[in-house]
Amino acid sequence: MAGRGSLIRDGDRLVSELSMPVTEPSNRDLPAPPSPPPSPVPPVALPLGVAMLTLVLTYWCVDIVSPALPDIQRSLALSGTGAGLVFALFFAGRLVTNLPAAFLVDRVGPRWTATLGAGLLLAGSALAALAPGESTLLPARGLQGTGVALLATAGLLSVLRGLPAGGAAMTAFNVATGVGGSAGLLSGGWLTDTISWRAVFWLSAGLGLALLTGSVLARTRAAALRAGDRPSDAPDLPPPVRPRGALAGALAANLLVYGNYSIWVVSLSLYVTSSFGADAAAIGTLLLVINAVHLLAAVPAGRFIRRFGAMRALAASFAMTALGLALVRVAPDQGWLLAPMALYAVGQVAGNSAAGDLLLRLGGHGGRAVGLVRLTSDVGLVAGPAAVGLLADTAGVGAPFVALAALSAAAAIAAWRSRPPTVRIASPMPD
Repeated sequence: MAGRGSLIRDGDRLVSELSMPVTEPSNRDLPAPPSPPPSPVPPVALPLGVAMLTLVLTYWCVDIVSPALPDIQRSLALSGTGAGLVFALFFAGRLVTNLPAAFLVDRVGPRWTATLGAGLLLAGSALAALAPGESTLLPARGLQGTGVALLATAGLLSVLRGLPAGGAAMTAFNVATGVGGSAGLLSGGWLTDTISWRAVFWLSAGLGLALLTGSVLARTRAAALRAGDRPSDAPDLPPPVRPRGALAGALAANLLVYGNYSIWVVSLSLYVTSSFGADAAAIGTLLLVINAVHLLAAVPAGRFIRRFGAMRALAASFAMTALGLALVRVAPDQGWLLAPMALYAVGQVAGNSAAGDLLLRLGGHGGRAVGLVRLTSDVGLVAGPAAVGLLADTAGVGAPFVALAALSAAAAIAAWRSRPPTVRIASPMPD
């Protein structure tokens, strides 16, 4: 009976609950619907034409000083080491700014990074033009280098986002810098002979003003996704696996490539002045011809990389550089320097493209990769001019050619014997 009564009470309670009015839950009683994932914001870049022009004008201000270096040395009574520091301090300014520039370009974008760089280039160039001595000229060169680092980072990242195919960005970069370098060499020699070496820096200040105006007026655009890029809401993939030491080897290769540029910016002008009595115009013409070879070889070098791979291109480039530097020492007069220095130029542009392509791929094609390229290049450009200036003082102006030829030959052998670094996706761990 007790069980029967319990059943009756449960039934009455169920009927009572079912007879209660049903109320719709209010909106505040419902859990908030999940917010849609934010749309991915594509990276921005300067328009490709603006980025290329930025690189041209920026590198016009780099090589323009090379023909004027002997006149600067005589005017300010600089030693060989002091002459090397004219370039070493410039590249030191670039060196210390590269990592901040890579950080800044990801935070404020290429446009404002280039604007800041142009302002610093303008200020440094004007200060160098007014410099009464070495104590003012060297800091001014460092300030110029700081501005160039910011401009080069903004320009190269924009070119990379506009031309993401393998080797294309470095080819375009070398073309732009080759055009700018040619203009700098031509104008630097002419201005030094017809006016003075100070006019070289005044022209650089004018180019800095043009870059500043163009950067302020430029409008950035969204960079297109590269083939194989994933949207931000795609599932995470395992990290890429790279052969041990591949990134370190690429860093070392890029370091040596840019260390070899000390021949171009310091040693060659001092060598032809000491050995053959060349003036600024003759030096500018020689450098211009060699730079033209460098420019013309940029596109074939990119094709060689795509066909045979960056490591084989790197080995061939170091071999050509070594041979060209060695042959300089047996040239009987200035005219005979063209052939070995042309070989050097082809080797340098191929090495520049190959080492840069390796670093961009292994670094992920982003701001970090650009930072690695710029950082190692400027370490080489700081250490190289300082080292060859010191070597010229202690062992003669021809000694840097011998030393760097030996280093390049050793690097060619090492690159040839190295396995090409492959980048593959790691297999996921089994459940």
